Amino acid sequence: MDKVIDIEERIPSMREKRRRKTNKKFLFIIAIFCIALLVLLYFQSPLSKVGEVKIHGAALHDDQFYYEKSGVLKGTSFWGFTTKEVEEELLKLDGVSSVAVTRKWIRDIDITISEWKTVAYMESGGEYGLLLENGEVFPEDGNYPNVPILNHVDNPDLRKRLTKQLLKMDKNVLQLISEIIYTGTEENPDTIVAYMDDGYEVHAILQTFAEKMEYYPDIISQLGDMEKGIVNMEVGIFFTPFSEVYGKDSVEEGEGDEVGEENE
Repeated sequence: MDKVIDIEERIPSMREKRRRKTNKKFLFIIAIFCIALLVLLYFQSPLSKVGEVKIHGAALHDDQFYYEKSGVLKGTSFWGFTTKEVEEELLKLDGVSSVAVTRKWIRDIDITISEWKTVAYMESGGEYGLLLENGEVFPEDGNYPNVPILNHVDNPDLRKRLTKQLLKMDKNVLQLISEIIYTGTEENPDTIVAYMDDGYEVHAILQTFAEKMEYYPDIISQLGDMEKGIVNMEVGIFFTPFSEVYGKDSVEEGEGDEVGEENE
């Protein structure tokens, strides 16, 4: 015989299940409402605005320049931009090789700038610019790195080749070079002359400039207290005192001028 279930006995449990289901829906709606309210309050509060913007690595431009160009200004929406958009915008600036933009803590921004290395000064028509490692010439704006001055290197291809040589060179040797002048002719198109801070003059070929300049400190140490002169690195390495090249009188006159300048 089949068991008879009294429906009245099941009514209380059905009501309890219905009540729990209703309560869950109600709590879900309340939670959604609270989250929406908190989000709304957050975006209306100072916490959703950009606080401090820190710039790292600036040299060619100052921090304020990069800050303004980024478009990420203090008080603007912290979520109103993507880091990729800011990076792409800053990469358009002269002298910038790479950019990293990150959000820090609750509302701060870090912008790390990597700039192309300054290789030399460029002189053209009495005006100076900074030659960067990517071959660009950046307007000189009061930044004075310890790099040589280049003269008569207006040809872009020549400038690119010389830049490669300077980048290969040991930093300590590069810092000894005061000025480099291109002296190439039709017969000898790759000759250069480097004037050194210690008073010597180096004659070299562009293709082997960095390689042979590695020996410069050893060469000078072997000369000791000898008269200063020309270190010729074009074919082999030879040294000739200035008096044999320019004449003794010219050398003595030049030394006298230096003494007179010091006395002044």
